[in-house]
Amino acid sequence: MSGRGQVALTSPWLHVRPHHGEGVVWDQRHDALLFVDVTPGRVWEFRPATGALSSFDLPGTVGAVHPVADDRSLVVADGEGIALVRDGRVAERLAAPLAGQPDRRMNDANVDPAGRYLAGSMALDQRPGGGALFSLGGDGALRTVIADAAISNGLDWSPDGRRCYYVDSPTRRVDVFDYDVADGSLTGRRCFADVSDVPGIPDGLTVDADGGVWVAFFGGSRVVRFTPDGVPELTVDLPVALVTSCCFGGPDLGDLFISTSTEGMDAAEVAAQPGAGGVFHLRPGQHGRPATPFRPAA
Repeated sequence: MSGRGQVALTSPWLHVRPHHGEGVVWDQRHDALLFVDVTPGRVWEFRPATGALSSFDLPGTVGAVHPVADDRSLVVADGEGIALVRDGRVAERLAAPLAGQPDRRMNDANVDPAGRYLAGSMALDQRPGGGALFSLGGDGALRTVIADAAISNGLDWSPDGRRCYYVDSPTRRVDVFDYDVADGSLTGRRCFADVSDVPGIPDGLTVDADGGVWVAFFGGSRVVRFTPDGVPELTVDLPVALVTSCCFGGPDLGDLFISTSTEGMDAAEVAAQPGAGGVFHLRPGQHGRPATPFRPAA
C-alpha cells in the first residue's frame, strides 16, 4: 500500500524509555501529554510549555489513560477494568470485568462524543475471542459492545460522531461502525481499510478535524493517514519498529504525537534502535479535535 506523501522522523521528541509506551492523549485541562507504560502500570504526564515531567505507578498493568470532566481525576483502563484515579491512586473502581482473570488485561480505550468510556481487552496469549470492547456510560452500567475480539485496539469517532473506527489488530483491518451517540450502539460493521499489505499490524488510531484516520503500525515503523474514504494519503516513517499510538495536541491541536515501545526487544535490538520507546512529534499540517472528557456517573 502506498500513499501520495511521505515524511521521515529521525529522533524522539521525548524519551523516558518505557518498556511498552502506549496511549498518547492530549489533556487540554493542563496542556499536557498523557501516556502509559503498560507493563509496569505507569502513567506519565508531560507539560511541553514548562518541561515538567511526572509519573506514578498503579497496581498491575495500565492500557490507557484519559482526562475526566473534573479538574483532578483521570480514568484508566487497568488490569481489572476501569477506574478513576486521583493523586496517583485508584480512588474508585468503576467496573471490573476482568477481575479474577489473570490471563487477560485491558488495552486501548477512548471517550465517545457523549462522554462514555469505551475500553477494550485482550488475552495475554492474544488468542482469538479472548478480548472484548466494553462501554461505560453515565448511568454507571457496563455493557459489552464487541464480545469476540482478539486484541481490541485503537478506536475513535468521525468529527460528526456518526462513525466509529475500530481496530482488532490480528484482522489486519481498520473497521468502521455506524454510531448512535444517543445510546452508544455500534451497528453496520464493515471494513474501512484493508491494511494486510502494510508492514506491521494496526494498533492505535486517531481521527483529525478533517476526518482523516491516522493509524499506528506495530512492527511497521510507521503511521499512515487515510482519507475519510479509506485511501492511504500520507506515511510517517519512524526509525523504530514498534509504533503503538498517535494523537493530536498542543495549543492549536496541530501537533501529532506518536508513542513507541520496546516490548519483546532484546538488548541488541534496543541498541540498534536507540529511539525505541520514545515519543515522536511532527506538525503534519492537519489538526485534531478537542478530546471529550469522560463523564462518570454522578
